[in-house]
Amino acid sequence: MVDYVLHGPEYVDDPYPTYRAMGAEAPVWRQPETDHVYVSRYADAKSVLLDAAAFSNDRVQDRLSRVPDGIPAQCLASILHDRLVMTDGPRHRLLRAELRDAFTAAQVRTYAPMIQGVIGDHLDRIDWSQPVDFLNEIGLPIPSEIILRVLGFPPADFAQLRQWTSDFYTWLASSPDSIEVRTRRAIEATTDMRDYVADRLRHPPADAEGSLLVELLRDEAAGDLTDDEVVANLIGIVNAAHETTTSLMANSMILLLQHADQLQLLLSDPSLIPAAVTEVGRLESPSQIISRVAAHDLDLQGISLRAGQLVAINLAQANRDPDVYAEPDRMDITRQGPVPLTFGHGEHFCVGAALARLEAEQLISMLLPRLPGARILNEPIAWRPTPAFRCPRELLIQFSAPCA
Repeated sequence: MVDYVLHGPEYVDDPYPTYRAMGAEAPVWRQPETDHVYVSRYADAKSVLLDAAAFSNDRVQDRLSRVPDGIPAQCLASILHDRLVMTDGPRHRLLRAELRDAFTAAQVRTYAPMIQGVIGDHLDRIDWSQPVDFLNEIGLPIPSEIILRVLGFPPADFAQLRQWTSDFYTWLASSPDSIEVRTRRAIEATTDMRDYVADRLRHPPADAEGSLLVELLRDEAAGDLTDDEVVANLIGIVNAAHETTTSLMANSMILLLQHADQLQLLLSDPSLIPAAVTEVGRLESPSQIISRVAAHDLDLQGISLRAGQLVAINLAQANRDPDVYAEPDRMDITRQGPVPLTFGHGEHFCVGAALARLEAEQLISMLLPRLPGARILNEPIAWRPTPAFRCPRELLIQFSAPCA
């Protein structure tokens, strides 16, 4: 039986040789330890993502199975059950309809001046003569502030909201840290955030008119959404926007500074910035592995699945499939070809994709004059030990003075 090691320092540092072997040798593979089935080719991954009738997004029980015995986790169950990303069919479409207006491409473009202002404010505070702690000075606070402004939360609460969402996401993701400690922190954070959001729904900030918070409040008053659905999806949006965009920004800096030829292309033609963000997402997808659950007994490329069995969609390898992308491990910001699966596909395509992309594009545009001569100070990069997400633990960059 073919087996692949999906843990350990070598895998965390560079999972791609393992994924490459999976794609070539066992594109649909059952992991012996967990019985999860991994799908690694682009065509198969896209097919699973498109078939919502056969592959459900309701992974609540799988997530709750990690809660240690003796720890009551009803608040976590409630938050998971009502999140957009855990629903299917008509209920999913209803929730998505209530949320999507704030994240359409046209609406996101109206946020551009606000996004530019937030990025500019943070960059103005940096002492560029010293090494920059990219994650703590740029990559974490900027996406958090932007999504919280879009939602309509007051700036004074941003730091606390970031901490709550971080504690929840640390539990939700795979991590070598104590699951008991992570679970208790997530329960405390979720309880506090539920109380906070419920209070904001009752007493919205005076300047929140036009925000998603106010729109959801109106939907709740009209009976279109329950209180639990509003709270769960506000928390979910903050979590997802924070995690995905932070990783996309950090990985953009790493890849551009490690590929001088591509950086030079970008300097000579900044109109390639959107294409560069697409290529970064293809090579270092923030979400490396996403999952579905078999809705009924079925066969997937010769592998039998039983109802309820988890299917792990290996976006990291699907985006490097040699049958789809020439020289798939090479960075090429002029690359043509099928759209990568970085933000998923089908009816569960990431609702915040346009916002994440615009934030990364604007950040690269504003940092571009400082990238010639900039260098990463903590290579080799230490990556977070969370296989589902690809983000560095730390990123120290010595930026250069702005070029003319």
